[in-house]
Amino acid sequence: MKLISNWRKVVCRAWSFRLNVAAVFAAVLGAIDTAWPFFFGYLPIPAPVFGLLAGLFSVAAAIARLIPQETVSGKPSDANQ
Repeated sequence: MKLISNWRKVVCRAWSFRLNVAAVFAAVLGAIDTAWPFFFGYLPIPAPVFGLLAGLFSVAAAIARLIPQETVSGKPSDANQ
């Protein structure tokens, strides 16, 4: 497996990457809330919302990956329009 040539640019600027990180964060919060009942009631958001957020961020990341992002790929050429 080999990384793409502009992987640093993708990590810093691609919305699909940012949204995937947010999905992982939401999933981790959901796992903490599920695994440790001690936290139940202390977090300001109910447990099912964490799972919903993780799913929404994952779907948004998939959509964002299909949208051209000039900060990652550069300006689109005339051939792509």
